[in-house]
Amino acid sequence: MQMTGVSLLGWVHSAACMLALLLGGALLLGPKGTARHKRLGRLYFYTMLAVNLSVFGIYHFDVVIARPPRVGPGLFGIFHWEATVTLLVLLLGFYAASRQRRAIWAYVHPFSMLFTYYMLVGGLINELFVRVHVLRAIAATQLHSGQNVAQTPVVGLSQFAAMIFFIVLLVYYMAKVALYRRRARLAAA
Repeated sequence: MQMTGVSLLGWVHSAACMLALLLGGALLLGPKGTARHKRLGRLYFYTMLAVNLSVFGIYHFDVVIARPPRVGPGLFGIFHWEATVTLLVLLLGFYAASRQRRAIWAYVHPFSMLFTYYMLVGGLINELFVRVHVLRAIAATQLHSGQNVAQTPVVGLSQFAAMIFFIVLLVYYMAKVALYRRRARLAAA
């Protein structure tokens, strides 16, 4: 694994990402609405805050295979914009979590949390192709001059597969919410 040039903030960011991946996975697979789900959800929220806020201190995103990453001040780039959007959606999902009795919030919460987890997994895919030598070598076979790893077809296909998986999950959870709300309405009638 290539981990040269990673700052202390980069290590903190990476550790928070790993914790968020584990927490998000546990939340996706576990039962919803339980005390455990709420406790892990709060921990996921704070971990994702750390993940996305730490991005604003990291500026070495030069991942062209032929050159080592540059470290130092840079411009506000695509990863910073993605972190900004993820933070806004994370805050929206956290706000919606305690308001799910109203129909719109019952749908906003799972959508928002799935979106933030999708963004986290998307970042993981990019990092794996940049940092893991075997994956980096695969991407390097598709690299053109001046192109970075994230722009290669193999990374694009990996991201596309993740997107399809999350769309399927989103449809599943929206259907679960609709079923739950329908049963609750029938039970109240």
